[in-house]
Amino acid sequence: MLKNKDRSSKQGNSAVIAVALQDHILQDLQLGTLSVADPAKTKVQKRENRSSSLKRNARAVVDTGRRKAPQGPKVEDPEKEYVLDPKPPPLTLAQKLGLFAPPPPPLSSEEWETVKQRSVLQGDSTQPCPICKEEFELRPQVLLSCSHVFHRACLQAFEKFTSKKTCPLCRRSQYQTRVIHTGAQLFKAKCAARIQACWRGHVVRKWYQDLRRTVPPKDAKLRRKFFEEKELDTIKGDM
Repeated sequence: MLKNKDRSSKQGNSAVIAVALQDHILQDLQLGTLSVADPAKTKVQKRENRSSSLKRNARAVVDTGRRKAPQGPKVEDPEKEYVLDPKPPPLTLAQKLGLFAPPPPPLSSEEWETVKQRSVLQGDSTQPCPICKEEFELRPQVLLSCSHVFHRACLQAFEKFTSKKTCPLCRRSQYQTRVIHTGAQLFKAKCAARIQACWRGHVVRKWYQDLRRTVPPKDAKLRRKFFEEKELDTIKGDM
């Protein structure tokens, strides 16, 4: 009897482990844990959040006869950084049983600053995107917790193509993502430097042309030609 009970308990444990492994693999293959959310899902979530916020902020309005000045819509900071996956995914049965390591806890703001400084020292934002090999420019940019930087659309396409959440460079799994604007800031600074260089070149060329008209050159032939042109201009002006 005891042997039968031990066998049944072992079979039950193996069955639970098999179910836990199967559930973990299925959840890992699904795209529910991807860092870049689906835009269709985000729109639905935004609508639900708006409706819930309206219900929360619903208050009884009393007409006091005073009209308040209309306030314009709040303009969000376009260069505000935020985390795309602030909450870790729920633990699977295999992770609860200790068969797989649980996902790391969310990084704090200080840890994100450390990761960003590491990425800046590596010069990732100054180089092209490792996936599409194009400059970041003003397109959305994401920073991974492993300090690698990609286009947000490129990372989304990579995750959908591979059906896994692994870094395209270091193959680190279960990373966290944060939207940054370092590439856009560098691109704006580069454009401003080009505009300033063009304007300075225009000013210098104009100054040199005015100098050629007023100051005679030191070479004898050019000096003679300069004064001859001056005399012709004065004669034409008198006529």
